[in-house]
Amino acid sequence: MAYGPIARRWFQTFAKVHGGLLVRTDGRPHRLGRSQYALVLVTVGAKTGRQRVVPLLYMPDDDPAADERAFVLIASNYGQERPPAWYFNLRATPDAEVRVAGRRLEVRAHELTGDERAAMLERCAAYNKQWRDYRTSVSRHLPVLRLVAR
Repeated sequence: MAYGPIARRWFQTFAKVHGGLLVRTDGRPHRLGRSQYALVLVTVGAKTGRQRVVPLLYMPDDDPAADERAFVLIASNYGQERPPAWYFNLRATPDAEVRVAGRRLEVRAHELTGDERAAMLERCAAYNKQWRDYRTSVSRHLPVLRLVAR
């Protein structure tokens, strides 16, 4: 189901307000509802080289057996046809910082491809209704990135 302009505008406004709060508090509050989580991603601008800070929804993908903390991001850009700037920033410089629940973690981004991407996209679609809807509302490839703590 695609969102109309009013619903899309509401989501964008909420994201700006909540995002401002996340940025000012190093990722607190990071939980939205029962199963949606938010983080603050700090990257280096691909064109400018300047620090860029953006709040994003993520899906946790921790591996307790490997003692690994990981975050999965979908470069959906609210279902728009152009990928978000943070995606290009991570492609240019995969090392970044995640601020979540008041903690700062150094991470490295890995873009998933092939079967690994397809399987993770299915998991993400089951996890977040908006991500599921974006798969059918945009014609472009939706990049899936996994950020792993360094």
